[in-house]
Amino acid sequence: MNMGLVLNRAVDRTPDTVGIVDPIADVQYTYQTLYDRSIAVAAVLKSRGIGEGDRVATAMRNRVELVTLYCATQLLGAVFVPYNFRVSAEELTHLVENSTPDILFFSSEVADAVADGEWNTNPSLVSIDADSESSERYEAFLEASGPDSFEPTFVDPDKTSVILHTGGTSGKPKGVPRTHRNTYAAATAHALQNSWSQGESTLGLMSLSHTMGIHALASILVLGGKWVAQREFSATDTVDLIESEEITSLYLVPTVYHDLLRSDAANQADLSSVQHVAYAGSNMNPSIVREIESQFNPQTFVNHYGSTEVYTHAVCSWVSEKPNCVGRAGINTAVRVVEPSDFGQLDPNDTVDRNDLGEIIVDTSSPEAFDGYLSETTDDRSLTDGWFFTGDLGYRDEDGDLYFVGRVDDMIISGGENIYPVEVESVLERHDLVTEAAVVGRPSERWNQTVAAFVTLAADPSGTDFETAATTLDDHCRESEELADFKRPRRYCFIDEFTKSNVGKILRKELQKRDLNIDVHGEIDV
Repeated sequence: MNMGLVLNRAVDRTPDTVGIVDPIADVQYTYQTLYDRSIAVAAVLKSRGIGEGDRVATAMRNRVELVTLYCATQLLGAVFVPYNFRVSAEELTHLVENSTPDILFFSSEVADAVADGEWNTNPSLVSIDADSESSERYEAFLEASGPDSFEPTFVDPDKTSVILHTGGTSGKPKGVPRTHRNTYAAATAHALQNSWSQGESTLGLMSLSHTMGIHALASILVLGGKWVAQREFSATDTVDLIESEEITSLYLVPTVYHDLLRSDAANQADLSSVQHVAYAGSNMNPSIVREIESQFNPQTFVNHYGSTEVYTHAVCSWVSEKPNCVGRAGINTAVRVVEPSDFGQLDPNDTVDRNDLGEIIVDTSSPEAFDGYLSETTDDRSLTDGWFFTGDLGYRDEDGDLYFVGRVDDMIISGGENIYPVEVESVLERHDLVTEAAVVGRPSERWNQTVAAFVTLAADPSGTDFETAATTLDDHCRESEELADFKRPRRYCFIDEFTKSNVGKILRKELQKRDLNIDVHGEIDV
């Protein structure tokens, strides 16, 4: 299925249904209005020489113009290339040179990065809301005359629809071309796996540059539902939008749920319209799982495990019974746990026994799976014999349910023993003292690496005795039946907050540096 055709059919079914809401712009687009405006933008793009297969890049927060540009590219047969709006000039330069767009639309948040970027390509520049000598304003772009008549181009479903980029937490972001067939399969799978239905309404907080954001939008378009833009997180604004727009489904990262549910706004709100809750991006603290169940009492509560390369790896709808379980393979794919690729040859048939750690691999015959990275210089070693080697470590329990434990390259080697951070973090985060924990290997002459736990506390640090807190957590780890003694942290570092990626993943590399660039309230050896 072509994604432009998805919009076309949504208009035929429900032209007067509100599809896109942007509260800051005070805009509500029906599907007919969204289609008409997208056609107008597509016509202007065509008049500028943009056509089938050409690349239209964007760098902005979620807003009505961004959705319109996405829809316009799909109706034109062009390729939508969304960039993270938080990019630096250096990061933007890499993205532009990697994906070589023909035109780049950007907002004021990215204006400095655009001005300071030094790329060798020469895309046309269009500013949505910022004055710039080197770019055209969006209003002027829209006023340009397009062709007298414009007919949509519905390209073959196996043509590229979007180019996303990986998070870059373990290196520079890699371009991931995704076809119309990929996007449609992922969107329908997302709807089925989360019990979404026609007329669903969801909060558009996750950036369209991220796999969660673009596929949530695609699912809404397939269902003829409502997507409500939230440009940046604020607990008060989120609660207001849930109530005013009668949001029925949320698909967010654990950090957002944490901040939302710990706010006064959520405690005083009516959140009863939310029937479906899902999360992705990282494991969720069991205390937040309990708070979600208490606050929302959702009909469905799903942990979605996937990647930019293959949207769905696995889903778990029994989160409360098995915290941090990622469940079983999604409806479009198959999953195995094999000997990690870092330990030898890539062999998709070298599976490990249940309860044994291994690398999670995903069947690339899935219609949700990519065919390879954008750059020819990118190592495609991760694609072997029809399987995608994710670089994620995990295991299956006695029931066959899958658990994500961490990244292969996050493994700590201390005194010759292998230690995986997530298994230590999950124990720490069960203690009431701890809001969030991250475990890394810090340099050690004796042990090569020593296990260090960085912790944010539930209580005010100014009134905390850090030595007592460290001793309490050490006792907690010693008493845990899930944690061998050699895996317990030997050092506790108490901090205010973690540096995170745009989807809420803790950037471990910042904690592994010999010279830390964060404020540490207390550093206690145990």
